[in-house]
Amino acid sequence: MPECYADTSFFYESIPSPFGDVGVVWIQRDTAPSVVRIFLPGKGDTIARVICREYPRAVKRSNRILGEMCNQIKEYMEGSIVKFSLELLDMGQCYNFQKNVLLKLRRIPRGKVVSYGQLAGETGAPGAARATGTALSGNPFPIILPCHRVVKSTGHPGHFGGGQELKEALLRIEGVEVSAGGKIEQRYFLTCFDTAILSL
Repeated sequence: MPECYADTSFFYESIPSPFGDVGVVWIQRDTAPSVVRIFLPGKGDTIARVICREYPRAVKRSNRILGEMCNQIKEYMEGSIVKFSLELLDMGQCYNFQKNVLLKLRRIPRGKVVSYGQLAGETGAPGAARATGTALSGNPFPIILPCHRVVKSTGHPGHFGGGQELKEALLRIEGVEVSAGGKIEQRYFLTCFDTAILSL
């Protein structure tokens, strides 16, 4: 748990999906909820236990304002095309380079992937593929900020917080074919970033 959340009360919502439950951890800020973390489905433990290991006093609680985002996550995991808003995400916990990298993910359209090197170049740090990978590995908001769309330049999927199997599954539901050998063809690689924020 980031130090900026010391002495903060946490709540969470559990969202069913074909791959297992997704967890959304949030805090209350003034009159609106603020999402601090999204947990992907895992193997061998319930999402509630996973959340409570990192946020020991988190309480399960739904929120009307947060409900729309939770429904969108459920729809996305079931294969629907969804356009997420960043309005409820607490981006303040991200360091500057990481925030820059994560926001660039919004410009990778559904059905396309980019390499770590491509993304590094887009953030103005060509040659910083490793640092970009580190920033992605700490992405607090997977799915909404689609780090699964960043892969190795060889076409192999690479690492993912939810595991390679889930990464490949998410790419497939977006229309990206992953071969039986676990490789993505070059035709799925984005050739240039659009300047517009694209739907997921």
